Amino acid sequence: MAKSSGDFLRLQTLIDEDYDPLAYRLLCLSAHNRSRLTFTRDGLDGAATALNRLRTTSHEWDQAGTFDKAYVDRFVAHINNDLNMPGAVALTWELVKSSLSASTKKATLCEFDKVLGLGLAEWEPPREVVPDKIVALVQQRQRARADKRWQEADALRDQIETSGYEVEDTLQGPRIRKSRAGVGASS
Repeated sequence: MAKSSGDFLRLQTLIDEDYDPLAYRLLCLSAHNRSRLTFTRDGLDGAATALNRLRTTSHEWDQAGTFDKAYVDRFVAHINNDLNMPGAVALTWELVKSSLSASTKKATLCEFDKVLGLGLAEWEPPREVVPDKIVALVQQRQRARADKRWQEADALRDQIETSGYEVEDTLQGPRIRKSRAGVGASS
């Protein structure tokens, strides 16, 4: 970004465009400190998606337990190796996909985040207000499923999805959320 050529981008501009500043931080962490960061909107969109995935995954894990010392040592080794942030971020994704328990992953990720500064421990998902019409359709679908009327349940699911919502069946009951199709870069 060259200020002299007028091609200067401020963080406030990104915020005004509904980008989360921490998505920009994650984008910056993807480049080594000794190389140039090539900024593109696609790159920022990818970082925003990755940040939201990290946030959501971390939030879904139970309480933090004890961190995994081997992962923390590897993370510190990346940081001490000429501030290798791309390696540290890659290790973060390795941790997320690992077979460690959710509480260990969460505690380890919180340790990583003391350096990454993404505010993962404090993040809460935005509260969605689901329209009464959608809630009623979900309840009808639940009754149809309980009565083993599968075609009716599928038709109700289709109607819910056509209205722009998704239903995820969980052990705690159905989870309703705005459909991800067509979601932009904002968080």
